Amino acid sequence: MVKNVDWQWTRRDNSKQAAAIAALSSEVVFHPLDTMITRMQCKDYSTVYKHSNGSLRRALFTGLYQGFGPTLFAGIPSSAAFFATYEVSKTSFERAQRAGYLPGVPKSIFHAISSAAAELVACAFLNPAEVLKQNAQVSQQSANSPKGGPPASIIMLKSFYKQPSALWSGYWMLVAGQLPNVCLTFCLYESFKESLYEKQRHLADTTMGQIQASVLCAGVAGGCSSWFFVPIDVVKTRMRLALGDEMQLPRSPWIKPSALSVAQDVFTKEGIPGFFRGSQLTCIAAIVCSAMYIGSYEGVKLCLGTSDPLS
Repeated sequence: MVKNVDWQWTRRDNSKQAAAIAALSSEVVFHPLDTMITRMQCKDYSTVYKHSNGSLRRALFTGLYQGFGPTLFAGIPSSAAFFATYEVSKTSFERAQRAGYLPGVPKSIFHAISSAAAELVACAFLNPAEVLKQNAQVSQQSANSPKGGPPASIIMLKSFYKQPSALWSGYWMLVAGQLPNVCLTFCLYESFKESLYEKQRHLADTTMGQIQASVLCAGVAGGCSSWFFVPIDVVKTRMRLALGDEMQLPRSPWIKPSALSVAQDVFTKEGIPGFFRGSQLTCIAAIVCSAMYIGSYEGVKLCLGTSDPLS
């Protein structure tokens, strides 16, 4: 019994390490792409980041790591919370089914429920950092400030100082965009991986083969699912940026933009194409970062030997 308890604590510690490495490696690569996506989705894209002839301004490609601090600070605990919840939930469902409960329930249902629960927990950690990050990514105040000035994230944090609750603005839009996306990604990922192992059984026999399968399946799953949720991502981004503009105005109380009003504004000014702003770059980023994020987590976990001896 003591030996099993020791193993459980080792497994949790290794999973936390795997989650931290996955978050760090994926955020370093993803953040510049995310900054460009945010700028492409903002309402001032055509005036601030494009010339009148349609060519892109240099401003789109400068300061690509603005807002990286809050993301990194929140990304590691968010990632750890996500994978801890996901692993516990998925393992509990699978053990219950092996014990004779939940007969005939497809594994995809377990994966969907587990990833949904994990994402609800992770978003609570992530939302404040996302609000600060996206406002910092389009901050012209930071871009025009002299060298040695405060970073964009600090400038935005000061703006939200009097209304810290505003940092959780858009939480349900984040959940609305992330939860179905994550559920679909993990359902596809687990399904693709299981099918790949059936067709190429040798991949499951080695650690390197399992890592390769995880990277490939995660990239394909992330790319497939991301495109469907670009419209929600556009509305969520516009809500956060509008709130950031409000917080910097010298008036009180601040006005919280609604998802419906933002969506109506996008449709009125840009039509249906406005909801798919940056969709190509979003899909490319999802392929790369899903492969890195899930692949890194699974790879580190395998290398640290966290396979469950009871499974």
